[in-house]
Amino acid sequence: MSGWAIINEREAAPEPAPVSIERAALLGIAPAPTGRRVIAAIIDAIPAILFLLPLPFTLPLLLTGELWAILVGAICVVLLVVYGLIQLASNGRRGQTFGKQLTRLRTLDPATLKPIGFARALLRALIVAASGIVPLVGSAVMLISPLLDIEQRGRGWHDHAARAWLIDLDAVDPADPVAFEAARGRARVRSVAAGAPAQAAPAPSAVPPAQAAPAPVAPTPQTVRLRFDTGELVDVHGPGLAGRAPVAAAEEVVMHVVPIADEARSISKTHFAFAVDAHGLFVSDRGSTNGTSILRGGATIPVPPGAAVRVTAGDRILFGDRVADVL
Repeated sequence: MSGWAIINEREAAPEPAPVSIERAALLGIAPAPTGRRVIAAIIDAIPAILFLLPLPFTLPLLLTGELWAILVGAICVVLLVVYGLIQLASNGRRGQTFGKQLTRLRTLDPATLKPIGFARALLRALIVAASGIVPLVGSAVMLISPLLDIEQRGRGWHDHAARAWLIDLDAVDPADPVAFEAARGRARVRSVAAGAPAQAAPAPSAVPPAQAAPAPVAPTPQTVRLRFDTGELVDVHGPGLAGRAPVAAAEEVVMHVVPIADEARSISKTHFAFAVDAHGLFVSDRGSTNGTSILRGGATIPVPPGAAVRVTAGDRILFGDRVADVL
């Protein structure tokens, strides 16, 4: 979601709050670059300057009671107020002004990754406006304040006061459900690659303990084979994607891309991800429409979107109307 739609609770990032600095970094959320922050501020200021431009010329005539001067002055003030309210409402409800929309930036609550609301957007704007009371110096200090952020997240004094964070949408947009699910999947892969264990699929009661046991730990990543119902065999030795037409997300590195013809369209374009580590194979649903699950010993184990679930030899991966066997 990168258009003008309002972000609601259902569409907002499905992350447990509060979101820590470490978790945000793992998700790939990046602070807004200084250059684009400045460009966004300039774009937002241009209409306001244009609305105020006639006032210096009409002010002397206003004092003499010229009707047309009063009318022009009133129109300028009304336009300025309406423009300001639209900007504040937009920034509060979806995290974007006109300038931020054009420069692909978004203001969100750093703890929830959701919009900050009108009141906090107004507070943030008032602090920026107050910095202009001291000409040049105040504005310059406010401009460099994001560079002084002790959290290293590029949050200025106005951001801290309003509990806001201006982020770069070219990295990750938490308001885009599809893109954010992909980011959560990449975060899980990064965690596993860094040594954190993947979430193990629960063993159903019908499966003997020996069959449900994880693969033995090896000093290096194992090579596991997947056999898709198309007949294709994939020797997995790195991250991969499967679906109708799998596409890696920005900055995502994959070694296997498995496109699967599906005239019934029961599977999504990028349906699930898979990867292998020293403990064996794990899979992760990529926010697919019809979901992914594991068939083990006659019991079906769902794979939650964004969660890495361990699979072992003998398991069958169910995705849409298609299957893949773990060999």
